[in-house]
Amino acid sequence: TGCGVGTARSWPERGRLGDAEAVSHRSRLRKGNFQPKLHLEHLEEKLKLLDLEGGREEKEHLCSWRKRTFAFKGGRKASGSSHDGPRAQRGPTTAYVEESTQEDKEQIHSDLEKLKEKREEILELKISGEKRCQDYLTQTEVERQKIVSEFRQLRRFLKDQELVLLARLGELDREVMRRQEEEETKMSGEISLLDILICEMEKILEQPASRFLQVGCSTGQDGRGFASRWEMGSARRMMETFLDLERRLRVISRQNDVLRETLGRFQAFVTLDPDTANARLLVSRDRRGVRWTDGGRDLPITPQRFDASCCLLGCRGFAAGRHWWEVEVARGRSWALGVARSSLPRKGWLEFRPEKGIWAMGRCGNRYRAFTFPITTFPVTGETGRVRVALDYGGGQVVFYLAEGEPPIFTFQKASFGGENVFPFFWV
Repeated sequence: TGCGVGTARSWPERGRLGDAEAVSHRSRLRKGNFQPKLHLEHLEEKLKLLDLEGGREEKEHLCSWRKRTFAFKGGRKASGSSHDGPRAQRGPTTAYVEESTQEDKEQIHSDLEKLKEKREEILELKISGEKRCQDYLTQTEVERQKIVSEFRQLRRFLKDQELVLLARLGELDREVMRRQEEEETKMSGEISLLDILICEMEKILEQPASRFLQVGCSTGQDGRGFASRWEMGSARRMMETFLDLERRLRVISRQNDVLRETLGRFQAFVTLDPDTANARLLVSRDRRGVRWTDGGRDLPITPQRFDASCCLLGCRGFAAGRHWWEVEVARGRSWALGVARSSLPRKGWLEFRPEKGIWAMGRCGNRYRAFTFPITTFPVTGETGRVRVALDYGGGQVVFYLAEGEPPIFTFQKASFGGENVFPFFWV
């Protein structure tokens, strides 16, 4: 047959012309000499020699970035017709591949420039953010130093004021004692003179009438004159002494009032949190008072509410600083108050102990109780009106006062709050 010519060609020529040559066999067939099996076997053999898959992979790798579909030059469509010739079946030309590759490179270069610009913008934002954060840290450090310095000066000022006021009170005490001694000395002398006059006048009264007329008038005049002088001199002197002492005491008292007003700014405004109140506790409308009721109310069950113990907390918690507030107990005979950690269990019966997160004292009948372990008790003296609770978070102290100006009734030392918020605590 005529197929032997194709097998004598080199391998590159087979790759380029194999398709066209296979088609040329069909064009040379004549009617009457067609042998289907022989021609098909020969065609199959030639197709195996052609690396069609390799050509397809090569086309796919021409542009992996965009997977472009190339069009043949001249605008023709690829077809299996023998009239298109072998060049039409060959695929994209080298020039076109280079041109397409150049376009892809330019596109990639453009995208790369945009990415670099975006990176620069993000880097500038990062640097700017770091600078602003550093500026804020610097400002906070400056403010921290200011606060430390101001409070150091405030403590020094308060200490100086305390020393000044105490020194003035001590000076006033000494002045009172000195003047008291002076007055006692003067009055002792005057009392001695009066005793002498009284004795003389009593003797005159014992004289007979003739003698009384000679001595009594002059002695009586001396006694009346002395009494008149004593009333004028001693009374005036004592009045001036008392007025001066009272004036000096008022000055010290006014200074103390100013200091108390300044310190009063640290007083905490406590309101009650009804969401924590036991169902038997009724919180007032302004959330400033609470009372116990016989019947429990139908309240929603929440994780914050105490379900067994008749307790509730204040709305505001404290995690630093010094704070104090006063509670009027309204002549109650059973109550407790203090502070509690935010992690205090709300369900079940509570144990009032610092180890359980409660620092409190209260009254039970005729005894006060500080809820330590074991419990500390001391007698009740008089009716309890107001109780002051003073919290020093940093110092780990909770102090209770029963009256202003009186020493504390009890102090919890070295209280460990664990960094948690602590809230005003009440049991009714």
